[in-house]
Amino acid sequence: MSQSITLNLPYDLAESEWAKVMAVYETMDGWMPGQSVPCWFGALDSSMYLSASAEPSGLLLEGNVDPLLFRGWVTKLCAKLTLALRREVYDAEA
Repeated sequence: MSQSITLNLPYDLAESEWAKVMAVYETMDGWMPGQSVPCWFGALDSSMYLSASAEPSGLLLEGNVDPLLFRGWVTKLCAKLTLALRREVYDAEA
């Protein structure tokens, strides 16, 4: 099932902050190293995947996963990013 959320992280974070974001990405369940974009659970053409992209509106997470998995996974990601960046990370559209 297709899921997406935009988090309140601007696309123009400092390079040092993006390094922290990447470090958090790698700790998340389902991390897929070596992809062209950050992915979890499978590559972009897989039946089940999550991906991240920096957009002008914020950090876009989208993919094809179970809604309960998505909600729990994003909650964990937001908590880890909040700690790493020392700023609250949440749903930009809420």
